[in-house]
Amino acid sequence: MKAGTLFVILLAGCASTGADVNVAKDSWHGATYDAVVSRWGTPTRSTTLADGREARTWVSEDAVSRGSSFPSIGVFGGSGGMGVGGSVAMGLPGMGMGGGQVRCERTLFFRGERVVDQLWQGHAGYCSSFRRN
Repeated sequence: MKAGTLFVILLAGCASTGADVNVAKDSWHGATYDAVVSRWGTPTRSTTLADGREARTWVSEDAVSRGSSFPSIGVFGGSGGMGVGGSVAMGLPGMGMGGGQVRCERTLFFRGERVVDQLWQGHAGYCSSFRRN
């Protein structure tokens, strides 16, 4: 199979995962800071922006076992738009890929203690697990 064909197949297979990340991301819009902290703990870093918004970032990592079918597509977005980037790191038959780490970094922007914007980056499958229930 040609590399270009393989890339198209892998990317198509990841489309629903990207949508799952959007569902997870959208589930936090309007949430209070206390609600986020009760689910994710204390943020890894925080800063106050020039416009007065609080930017608070949570970083999570987990191990992925050999042969995992977790696609690795970075998803990011904010008020300026949405994009997809990164690489596909899947355990494919015959390719001998071992285990590794997945990472999801979520920066939530708060105004008046409520989420008004977000930027999510990392492993799409893993990031989608941070959905608010």
